[in-house]
Amino acid sequence: MSTLAFLNPDVPGIPAAVAPEALAGVPVLPPYSDAALGFAAALSDALMHAPQARAYPELAALAFWLRRANLTRLRDDVLRQWQARTDAPVQLPRGTVLHFAPANVDTIFVYSWMLALLSGNRNIVRVSTRESPQAAILVETVRRLLADPAHQAIAQRTLLVRYAADEAVTARLSAVCDVRVIWGGDDTVAAIRRIALPPTATEICFPNKYSLALVSAAGWLAAPPARQQEWAHAFHNDAYWFGQMACSSPRLVLWIGERGLAREASSGFWERLGSIVAARAPALGDADYVNKLVAADALAIETHAEVHTEGSNALVRVWLDEPALHAARHCGAGLFFESSMPALAGLSALLDRSVQTVVYAGFDAAELRRFVADCLPRGIDRIVPFGKALAFAPVWDGLDLTHAFLREVSVS
Repeated sequence: MSTLAFLNPDVPGIPAAVAPEALAGVPVLPPYSDAALGFAAALSDALMHAPQARAYPELAALAFWLRRANLTRLRDDVLRQWQARTDAPVQLPRGTVLHFAPANVDTIFVYSWMLALLSGNRNIVRVSTRESPQAAILVETVRRLLADPAHQAIAQRTLLVRYAADEAVTARLSAVCDVRVIWGGDDTVAAIRRIALPPTATEICFPNKYSLALVSAAGWLAAPPARQQEWAHAFHNDAYWFGQMACSSPRLVLWIGERGLAREASSGFWERLGSIVAARAPALGDADYVNKLVAADALAIETHAEVHTEGSNALVRVWLDEPALHAARHCGAGLFFESSMPALAGLSALLDRSVQTVVYAGFDAAELRRFVADCLPRGIDRIVPFGKALAFAPVWDGLDLTHAFLREVSVS
């Protein structure tokens, strides 16, 4: 039996860890309350000024997203949508939201929790048992803020827990929630979904997804060197944060254009990216290097593929004669599959429901919008420029979380 470890701090007048079953007795807050916005702003400020957090760009990105100005804009956008309806219903929190954080992206549980908190909900957050410096900084920063009497309203409505996978514990937490949010791989989602929810509860799942990069060969070659360098830096951030294991990290690079142009553009792109990777020296483990070589060699044996290493094993690319996702073969850590196709229309065949994000360079956004409208692809949840793959937005995997954490009461 796993031990359910409560991570809430001791706060005068507040139990160190209110039992999950007791959370329902704590009233919800109104959506976008001053208490929730103030806590988010305090977390942003704490992360921005924490010396140990500055070493991790994903923590800086989280702090930037949590700025009061950004969340105030989010609130104002949502309020405008509500007020635009002549029969506008009353928006209320759903109650208690149970979040299962993924192991591969340390910051995602905070985005999920903050959106549910801003919607006025009580929250139970199961923090991953996998230790990392980023997760340790986050948890300790949150604990310190919850211990501040200024944030008592949030501490009363928040339960942070950590436990090894255990169906009995998950069932206990699931029994008291109104919304269950699962961030994880397909196996994790399947295992948790087997555990019953209350009849009135809803569930949101974010399973395995695959992302790719789309580059116009002609657009790359026509771009000035400074622009090419900007794209290479932006792509580096998209791919190498989180060891390329975030669902939105690009794994396949597709060049659109005639094959000769694609090969020419590819050569210049990887040369620039290779220099950036060498300068930044990503922290990869021995297993990462071995897994990449095994995956690349296996594809070279099974398909018509060429394996290229850009100076070091920190960047390995596999050119495929026939574009394919090969999702099961991909292990992250700077491994890139690569291919080309003459026109955007050919992309549609690759886009199954597992495809989440497409990052692009050398295209006009209107052209990509027309492609989606005309081809009606089964996959793709978002298309964003290079450098925006990991930028979190309230609409994720095609689902608007600002609405999912609320219920509507119609009054007529």
